[in-house]
Amino acid sequence: MINVLFFGKMADILGRRALQVEAGDAYLFTVRDRVFEEALDTGRLRVADIRVSVNRQVVTDDMPLHDGDEVAFFSVFSGG
Repeated sequence: MINVLFFGKMADILGRRALQVEAGDAYLFTVRDRVFEEALDTGRLRVADIRVSVNRQVVTDDMPLHDGDEVAFFSVFSGG
C-alpha cells in the first residue's frame, strides 16, 4: 500500500487528509490523476497547482511508486 497525504488546498478540495492506494505498477502521475480526477475535470484544480513529495523528497510526476511509499500532495506556496 501507498500512504497518500493531502495538505492545505489539496485536503480542502478532497475533504480528507489521507488515504491508502494499492501500489501495483503505479506511477506518481497515475495516482495524482486518479485521486484528483473530478477536481481536474471540472477545472477546480490545475496540474500546475499541485506539488508532490515522495518519502519527504519533492519529486517529478513520472516517478514509479512502491509499497510503503508515502506520497504527499500540497499546494504551490510562496514566502520569504
